[in-house]
Amino acid sequence: MNLYINQLQKKNDFRNAIYAGDIFLNTDLNAPKDLCAFARESITAAFDGETRHQALHTMMPVQEFIGLVTKLKGQFTNCIEVKEMIRNFVLEIGANPGEFLFDVPRIRVVPHYDYLHAGVSYAYKPHRDKWYGSVDCQINTWMPVYTIQPDQTMMINPAYFSVPVKNSSADWSLSDWINVQRPLAQENVIEELRVHPVPLEDISTASEIRIAANAGEILTFSGSHLHGTVPNYTEQTRFSIDFRLVHIADLLSQRGAVNVDSGVADTEAGYKDFFHVSDFSHFQGTNQ
Repeated sequence: MNLYINQLQKKNDFRNAIYAGDIFLNTDLNAPKDLCAFARESITAAFDGETRHQALHTMMPVQEFIGLVTKLKGQFTNCIEVKEMIRNFVLEIGANPGEFLFDVPRIRVVPHYDYLHAGVSYAYKPHRDKWYGSVDCQINTWMPVYTIQPDQTMMINPAYFSVPVKNSSADWSLSDWINVQRPLAQENVIEELRVHPVPLEDISTASEIRIAANAGEILTFSGSHLHGTVPNYTEQTRFSIDFRLVHIADLLSQRGAVNVDSGVADTEAGYKDFFHVSDFSHFQGTNQ
């Protein structure tokens, strides 16, 4: 595995590098910085003008927090300005928007673990997105809205990229998640009761990477990497943004990272979350 710094827009074959497990960190792109600035405006609006975003969990009961985070997430995901910034990102790295799909953009809100770690602020166990039904050619992006420390970030464990991990994905349904479980996020407060695909063996943290990035610095990596949430025991709520890109020709030709251990059978159920980067129209599936 290689780590490239500020080279995503300079590497014509970045997709092949990502499918092989390489990771890109860009600190110099405008679109991610614009996304984070817009996210900060959105947080202020959702929380009735409050600008002390990283302390929000100290200002209200958890149920009120959940309600406001739910409103924030819905507004951010469906906002046309956010979709335009994703298109700007694709252009900025020198790619053709007409060749890519993106899935719904997400803003993540991770307060102190003991305040909330379920539902709308679920702390993800180590997982591959493949276990959640992603396609082999899924390219993940992730960026913090504020500067973060290693004990607030996400982790990637590159030693497992090509090493199978015993997991529960074969018993998990993406269709059930989208239609039944995902809408129940607000109801999970004390513990996460929704079923997630998880490791069924101990995961070594010896090669775990935690990148303490600044606001608007963006990680780009394969969805097949083992990654997860670092439980946040700090006094600052962590806000981050992520979206996924899929190259249409790679999807149709089944190119991408090797699937070493996912047993999900209904990957196509996730196509309903895909949009064309060029014009934001819904993807109609591989048989269109």
